[in-house]
Amino acid sequence: MKIDEKKKEIQKKYRMEVRKRRQEQENDKNYTKEVVIVVTFVVLFIFFFYTLQGF
Repeated sequence: MKIDEKKKEIQKKYRMEVRKRRQEQENDKNYTKEVVIVVTFVVLFIFFFYTLQGF
């Protein structure tokens, strides 16, 4: 009986650790996407600013 309880506790800890890792990976992906979007906006803003200045 005690072995089963210990096994369940270990599995629970492992699952929680896996969830933490997945959440961290998702946060990193979201951060990367946000950086790409912001850089794209800045580049487009600069491009259009100088392009429209010529008219």
